[in-house]
Amino acid sequence: MTPLVPRWAEAGLRAAIADTPVVAVNGARQVGKSTLVSTTRYPGSVEVVTLDDEPARQAAREDPRAFVRRPVDTLVIDEVQLEPSLFRAVKAEVDRDRQPGRFVLTGSSRLLSAPDMADSLVGRVEVIDLWPLSQGELAGVAPSVLDVLFDDPRSLVRGSDLDRADVVRRICVGGFPEVQDRAAARRSTWFESYVRTTVDRVVRRVSDIDRAAEMPRLLRLCAARTANELNVADVADAMSLPSRTVNGYLAHLATAFLVHLVQPWSTNVTARVVKRPKLVLVDAGLAAHLLGTTEAALVVPGAPHLGRLVETFAVGEILRIASATDSRVDVRHFRDRDGSEVDLVLEHPDGRVVGLEIKGTSTPRSSDFRGLRLIADRLGDRFVFGAVLSLAPEATPFGDRLAALPLDVLWRDVR
Repeated sequence: MTPLVPRWAEAGLRAAIADTPVVAVNGARQVGKSTLVSTTRYPGSVEVVTLDDEPARQAAREDPRAFVRRPVDTLVIDEVQLEPSLFRAVKAEVDRDRQPGRFVLTGSSRLLSAPDMADSLVGRVEVIDLWPLSQGELAGVAPSVLDVLFDDPRSLVRGSDLDRADVVRRICVGGFPEVQDRAAARRSTWFESYVRTTVDRVVRRVSDIDRAAEMPRLLRLCAARTANELNVADVADAMSLPSRTVNGYLAHLATAFLVHLVQPWSTNVTARVVKRPKLVLVDAGLAAHLLGTTEAALVVPGAPHLGRLVETFAVGEILRIASATDSRVDVRHFRDRDGSEVDLVLEHPDGRVVGLEIKGTSTPRSSDFRGLRLIADRLGDRFVFGAVLSLAPEATPFGDRLAALPLDVLWRDVR
């Protein structure tokens, strides 16, 4: 059995319980939401119920107000999206008694995308996103690298013992707790079952989709395009479906936390910005499975999927770190029509910018900094630092405010 890994989100959950009536923990199935909310220490009495149990779901459906009115300080309702009528019942209870920590709700779809919740709980709820396990959580280190990138980036310019085979292993395992200790064949079986059950238990139950059987195929097409700009027309052609239909299906995959759209970043840098979002699967292990690749295939020089999987992996790590910090860094991507691009543009609320380019190579080159140099020149003092993250263990300065860094800077203790 996989040991319990302390989650970065627990601190945010405990803080929210202390001052907010309703806390919603969002995340994909099997990322550890139930474990998080059931093992967190609450200041008073607590009861945990899950709507995955049919009797509980039926009771909630028949009398939602009675279901939520219980003699405890905190009622935890797991998989609450399965019975949307509970949102209005929770609102009524909170309006009767606005004590902090009244309800903790978990959902395997974005709860605020549900009209009943958005209409009922606005101003009463704090939302916490729980991602698959980060490499930092597995290593037991704090999510501090983004703070260091903005405040002391030169301290990161040091080498490591980064090993290509270890990175490939981390990619193929991914971050779902259930697969951490499984052999490769058993991981593959788990991922295949995960795709089927997630479509059935999440997408089909919370959305009006006529052709739910198409969703696993769409997810595989997304894996083939992970870490690339989303071209809906291209995906629609591959599925022989209208673009409008595919757009709706992609929205459901995003709502179920299976894919994430990194939105384009634009400022006065150039008027020729490409404004398509970049598509990434939320878990690199799932992406590797859907692509049909293995650790043995990826360690071979020139492996066809390595670059996109390294980027998917790194983007996922950055998103996990960003969700666990208080600075609320905005994570976007940049590309202009002249071909200059930056895989991730991190913008601090105070306007400072850090750029990251991600390469599945052991030999970063000066040409890899083209997009970083562009935004550095255009932003002036707003540009703090630009890094190419790669599979090279060395850290190499590439001029003023630019450096190549080992990829494991994302999970090393950098404080």
